[in-house]
Amino acid sequence: MLSRIDPKSQDFITEELDFSTLPATQCGIINSRFSYVPLKNQLTESGPWELNLANNNLSYMNPKKTYIVFTFKITDEAGNRVEMGGTPELLYGPINNIAHSIIKSYTMHINGQMVFHNSTNYAYQSYLESVLMHGEEIKNSTLTSAGFFHDEVVGSPKSSGFLKRCEMVYKDGAVQVACNISIDLMNQNKVLINGCDVKLTLYPNTSEFLIEGYNLGANKLKFHVTDVFAMVNEFDLAEGLSNEIELALQSHKNIQYPLISPQVRSFYIEPNRFDAPANTIFTSKMPRRIFVGLVSAEAYNGSYNTSPFNFQHFDISQIHIDYCGQSVPGRPFNLDFESGKFIEPYILMQEALGHARTNFTSNSISKEMFRSAGYTIFGFELSVIAQDHNLFELVKQTNVSVRLNFAKKTPAGGLYAIIYGEFDNLLNINELRVPLISTIV
Repeated sequence: MLSRIDPKSQDFITEELDFSTLPATQCGIINSRFSYVPLKNQLTESGPWELNLANNNLSYMNPKKTYIVFTFKITDEAGNRVEMGGTPELLYGPINNIAHSIIKSYTMHINGQMVFHNSTNYAYQSYLESVLMHGEEIKNSTLTSAGFFHDEVVGSPKSSGFLKRCEMVYKDGAVQVACNISIDLMNQNKVLINGCDVKLTLYPNTSEFLIEGYNLGANKLKFHVTDVFAMVNEFDLAEGLSNEIELALQSHKNIQYPLISPQVRSFYIEPNRFDAPANTIFTSKMPRRIFVGLVSAEAYNGSYNTSPFNFQHFDISQIHIDYCGQSVPGRPFNLDFESGKFIEPYILMQEALGHARTNFTSNSISKEMFRSAGYTIFGFELSVIAQDHNLFELVKQTNVSVRLNFAKKTPAGGLYAIIYGEFDNLLNINELRVPLISTIV
């Protein structure tokens, strides 16, 4: 006899037997295209570079499918190409994730009002997002258009990623790379309402920061950006739908864009210290999660023979985050990387990314790479629930501090701590196209 396992179980017919249901018909968008937007101002190597992504027209901009395209070359100070090879072998190339790394900082204005800006650490923000939050397949395909090539060992001339970046500039001719700027608005799926004038201003990094080289001798290389333009994806809506959206906007007074807002901070740690001074990083609300990495001051400030993304452990013995009277982790790590005591922060880093909870994605950072290959990045999940969701957190007003202790004195020249935090945020645009967004500090 057939029966239900429970009376509450509903009837269901498999898709193969459903002859009455057809796919829905998309009737709102009548045209979609990529528009090419040149620089608004004159191209100078020191910047800034201004792009008008939208110009008060009737089209709706799709931020997630808007790209910035850079053309660059690397030469000596006289503008001549420097030959690679020889003994010892001279090698040079752009640093990793170069399309993003070109940018030191940015601002975005909507209808003359600044809505997004960052510190001078945009290169670190985008690199951490690329290296931590994307799987190996994406790194080996889509991200290569931005000049991202995964390094087995960061800062090594033998790394396949570095050698691929050398190949980019090995022959004569310019190199093109493209990226979607990792601004809050660009990382969400909703289109931007029409009638908005959107101006993006980019400030570039220096040649010393952007070039990684070995055995350069007396060669002083220059990074030349020769062209910048934007590819902006736009929609044209059916006239009736566009009118209905306008009526709804006038009725509800606001269009709202829920955002995940990344913020990057840094602070200097002097040489010959066993601990870092107490540093309050964020002073408004608690972030969802935090990532912390340490780089040498030489690499952070720009040096031809170092990678700015070589995150090392520097014999750190303890790291924790203080917020709301709590400490994460709940007990001291007591780390010793040389003797192999580092598994707890590695697990917490993967947990903060959600990779430890799924079999479908991986950032391809192994335990040994975390230990000694330039991927010592500490992750702390402050959200009370898992990261893979679409929920806002309850707002907690608090100060967030990072505390560090070292088993050995910090090296000559000192260190920089790079702190990446993610916050819930909300952009409001009213019927007059006036934007309103809270500031995170």
